[in-house]
Amino acid sequence: MKAHVIIGFVCCLMVAGCAAKYSPQVRSQKAIRVSDPILTMKAVRLSDSTVRLSFVGPPALRSKGRAIRYVEVAVGPTKETMVDTLPFHTMVVGSPEANTIQNIIGDVTWDTKAAILSTSCWVDVGVVTAEEHLIFLQHLEYEDALPMELTPFTNAVSDTIVEVGAMARRIYVPPGEYLPSSENFRVVISDGKGRVVYRSDYGASFLTLITTVEPQTPNQVQRYAIPWNGRDLEGSAVPDGTYRADVIIPANPKPYVAFIEVPWPPK
Repeated sequence: MKAHVIIGFVCCLMVAGCAAKYSPQVRSQKAIRVSDPILTMKAVRLSDSTVRLSFVGPPALRSKGRAIRYVEVAVGPTKETMVDTLPFHTMVVGSPEANTIQNIIGDVTWDTKAAILSTSCWVDVGVVTAEEHLIFLQHLEYEDALPMELTPFTNAVSDTIVEVGAMARRIYVPPGEYLPSSENFRVVISDGKGRVVYRSDYGASFLTLITTVEPQTPNQVQRYAIPWNGRDLEGSAVPDGTYRADVIIPANPKPYVAFIEVPWPPK
């Protein structure tokens, strides 16, 4: 259900410029703008009023070039003011030896005056492989800083299985936090009408014991994931469409919850 072997760090390259010029690949007209986000993005307002931008995604793309070399972002309070260009510090999590899908995650702190005064932000995110540079535009609302950041993700394992999970990054350990059973991660999937079609704890038995909520060390990342085969609680195949997945770490006294859209069949 979880794997958290950190197998590598990749230091990102900084590319100078503004949103209009963005990078040498954009200036040479080699960049490709895509309409849908390639990575799952998140923006968190920190206690010093700066903004922490983060993402999670697959380490390789379903396109030519595939392996992601680095990720950068042009960011600003509006689409017209994305003048701060920042490189993400990235790492790959997941263990190929354990036959688990790997993910690339990254973060960077936006700490300019524009960041401090902003109430939300627009980001132009560039994902660079050996052969191409893909860019997508997204608006991000700020989330409050919590003891743990939970960033959801989905991975298409095959045409019939999608992995639904979350990257949990520890910020600090609050007093009295614990797991009341051996269940450390839960996925609840609902259809467009809000009806629950799948939940990972349905019919499951868990040990009643007190355990810690992982990770415990600040800035450490834990990967949680559960596969879903597109079947509902009765074992029937669900219709094609877009579903909502709530990913939950069932901690006490307060669980960690995030959600993500899941296309079915997997894309």
